Amino acid sequence: MDILILRHGKAEKRGGAEGDDSARLLTPKGAREIRVVSKWMAGCAIAPDLIASSPLKRARETAEIVADELSYGQEIALWDELEPGSEPEALRKRLTAFPDANMVLLVGHEPHLSELIALFIGAGESTRIEIGKGGMAKIGEFSPDSGSAGVLEWLLTPDQIRDMA
Repeated sequence: MDILILRHGKAEKRGGAEGDDSARLLTPKGAREIRVVSKWMAGCAIAPDLIASSPLKRARETAEIVADELSYGQEIALWDELEPGSEPEALRKRLTAFPDANMVLLVGHEPHLSELIALFIGAGESTRIEIGKGGMAKIGEFSPDSGSAGVLEWLLTPDQIRDMA
């Protein structure tokens, strides 16, 4: 399966939304950037079989924008395994329930997403990967149940995506 990993767009500052980090929304600029990313994805004929998001509002908003632009037509799965601080191994195990999925889009937060990328490509714990807000990575040939590593095919910043869109 191919795994697409998308970090949520720019969000309200901490302390906004009455101090509740889970309630922070995308800023208007963050939403615009995610629309550009979504349009680029549509132009590349990216069509995930499954979109799963962290339940935190900024990630859900990001997933909703992408789903709308890609005419996804299914409900976005909200997975606690995509919340900040979750165990990356738990998400790998969750993905074993979708053996027929060719492409899965995961929307979440840093540094959790970088940890997922490192785990999914078989990199060690000391590996440093960073994905910016609105940035995206693709891991190809990932098999969650075999234990074999996937291939990091690309890691893009929102500016790189905008330049290609």
